[in-house]
Amino acid sequence: MMRRSIVIAVVLAVSIVPAAAMAAEDGARDTTTTAPERVRDHALEELKERAAQMIERQMDLLGRLRSSVAASEHITEGHAATLSGDIGAAAEALESLAAQAEAATTLAEVWEVIRAVPALHIGNVLAPKTHQVIASDALVAFGSKLERFADKLDDLITRAEEKGHDVDAAWRMLEEMTDGIDAGVRLADPVAESVIGLDAGDWPEPAQSTLAAGRRDLRAGGASLRDAYATGRDIVQFLRDLVAEDA
Repeated sequence: MMRRSIVIAVVLAVSIVPAAAMAAEDGARDTTTTAPERVRDHALEELKERAAQMIERQMDLLGRLRSSVAASEHITEGHAATLSGDIGAAAEALESLAAQAEAATTLAEVWEVIRAVPALHIGNVLAPKTHQVIASDALVAFGSKLERFADKLDDLITRAEEKGHDVDAAWRMLEEMTDGIDAGVRLADPVAESVIGLDAGDWPEPAQSTLAAGRRDLRAGGASLRDAYATGRDIVQFLRDLVAEDA
C-alpha cells in the first residue's frame, strides 16, 4: 500500500513540474510580446503630440495674420479678400493634416504629416507676403495723405507770395517734398501686386527673391515718404516764421 502511494506521488510530481514550467514559459512569452507593443504605442502617441504642437503653432500664426488683415485701415478690399482666402486655405490644409495625424496608426504615417506641415511654407511665404501687402497699401495711403498736405502747402505758399514775401525757398522745399512723395509711392505701390500671388509652390524661388525685393522697396519707399513729410513740416515752420516777421 505504501509502495503504491509512493508511485502515485512520483507520477504526480513528474506531471506537475512540466505543467508549471510550461505556464512559466507562457507567462514569459506574454511579457516579451506586450512590451514592444507598449513601447510602440507610447512612441506613436509622443509623435502625434509633436505633430499636434507643430500644427497648433502654425494655426496661431494664421490667427495673427488674420487679425493683421482685419486691423489694417488701408488695405484694399481686393487685397484683403485674396489674403483672407489664402489664410483660410492654409487653415483647411492644417486641419486636414491634424485629422490625418489623429487617425494614423503607424509612425510612418505621423512622420508624413510632420513633413507636410513645413511644406506649406506659412512662415516663409504666406506670413511675409501678408505683411508686405499690408505695408504696401499703408504706404500708398500715406502718400495720398502727403499729396493732400502738399496741395495745402502750395496754397499757403501762394498766399504768402501774393503778400510780397520771398518764398523761393518754400517752393524749392515743396518741389523736394513732391518728388519724395512720388518716389515713395512709386517704390511701395507695386510691392503688393508683386508678392500677393506667391504660394508655397514658389518656395524657394521665385518667392525668396521677390520677397527680398519687396522688403527693399518698402524700406526705401517708406524712408522717402517720411523724408517728404519732414520737408512738409519744414515748410510749415518757414511759413510760420514769415507770419512772425509780419507781426
